[in-house]
Amino acid sequence: MTSKTTLEQIAKAAGVSLSTVDRVINRRGGVSPKAEAKVLEWASRLNLDRRIFRSHLKSLRIAILMQSPHNPFYRALRDAFSDLNVSQAELRMTAFLHYIDVNDPAGTGRKIDEAASSYDGLIIICQNDPRLSDALRLHSASLPIVTLVTDIPDCGRLAYVGADNRQMGRVVGELMGRFVGNDGGELLIVLGMQGMLGHEEREMGFRTVLRERFPRCRIVASLESGENPDRAGEVVAAALTEHPEVRGIYNVSSGNVAIARTMQAMGLAQRVTMITHELTASRRQLLRDGILDAVIDQNPRLEAARALEVLARHFRRGNHGSIGPHHTPFDIFIRENCPSVDPSA
Repeated sequence: MTSKTTLEQIAKAAGVSLSTVDRVINRRGGVSPKAEAKVLEWASRLNLDRRIFRSHLKSLRIAILMQSPHNPFYRALRDAFSDLNVSQAELRMTAFLHYIDVNDPAGTGRKIDEAASSYDGLIIICQNDPRLSDALRLHSASLPIVTLVTDIPDCGRLAYVGADNRQMGRVVGELMGRFVGNDGGELLIVLGMQGMLGHEEREMGFRTVLRERFPRCRIVASLESGENPDRAGEVVAAALTEHPEVRGIYNVSSGNVAIARTMQAMGLAQRVTMITHELTASRRQLLRDGILDAVIDQNPRLEAARALEVLARHFRRGNHGSIGPHHTPFDIFIRENCPSVDPSA
């Protein structure tokens, strides 16, 4: 197929002249935004050679606001976005990472304002704080927004991309009830931040399944680490001292190594069932050692790709067909199926 024939196909499908298509392709100007959008849409719909039109697209800047990559999950997300900048270069969408402190919503609000003035799109992972929801809603008319991993429903976002956190919590509830057994017992929940909607939804799913199927399992404390791994160990140590009969711990977020050290120091590592999220190198070892009993693992690479696909669709780039559900799948790992290497690598 020749380039000329290809341009004629685009013109016919879009209902515009060949010269209009040529002006769009070669960025000569003089085309209305509506006509330009139609040309680009039909070029993509017809699945024509990417080199014919994508190399002439405006380069879009996408801001990624998330926690520091000191957390292994966010490190995996950082690497995923970096890889996608290379593997999806033809989309002309470049992700720029900016790190936020989840304990500083005012600082996060300023970064949202900066993104609105300097970027074409925003992917964000932050707490469901009314101030941040208001800031996002304020800019959502001009700035397409995708919430990732944890949702902020009332912020004007295009979509939430990530695992179904309530379902993951329900799965943990089912596993905990079965592992603890018919006699039940006292349980602890350790949240990263109550304000992270994903953490709240996990707790809700967990509590619901226990109430429905395992009424002898009793949650005696719901703790909060503030996303500080060391603090997670400290609050668990205090809770285990106050409740020495605890038989299960559900850690919703980070701090598993610190919690494991606490359990070992108190001689509880083999007596207390512990379930958490995200299969990192340290958690694989804790699984093999029998300190962790199960890990619910999501796929940060898939989540990063889906988030960018939502924005690509918004900007009429890439494949306009189905990109699959915005809820991404998750896996359950126990000692017997624990991989020897990072499954997302």
